[in-house]
Amino acid sequence: MSGLKALSLIAAPIQVARDPKLVRREKLLAQLDQQLSLARDEEFVVRTKRWIRQDDGSKVLTERVKRVNRWWRDDGKGGCFMVLRYGNKLVELAPGKTAVAVGSKDKLESVIVTVMNAVRDGELDGAIGILQGRLGRKKSQAA
Repeated sequence: MSGLKALSLIAAPIQVARDPKLVRREKLLAQLDQQLSLARDEEFVVRTKRWIRQDDGSKVLTERVKRVNRWWRDDGKGGCFMVLRYGNKLVELAPGKTAVAVGSKDKLESVIVTVMNAVRDGELDGAIGILQGRLGRKKSQAA
């Protein structure tokens, strides 16, 4: 028992719910980070691990490859544009505007970094919150 006396014991604090805005920001930032990696390397894939049950009943940890879809497209005029997605919905950056004109593909990385900074600053919280509400309503109607 003398080992416990050397430690500082406290009552476990009550777990506070995380702020939903911060959770949404982190989710979008993780997706934008994948887009940045894909812009730097066209062969970028996300690797996930899963437990697979084999025929004999044992479980084996396997690695799966998940392809990351690009959020940017050519505009047909020699440039490109980028959209933002939250879930499977387009994020409306301004009323009626869902894309960012990038120009040449060389500027794509800097545009993604700029958008990431805007997300960190909370500039897209309203647009993401609206989409989260739409996504939540569809799930509740299906149930």
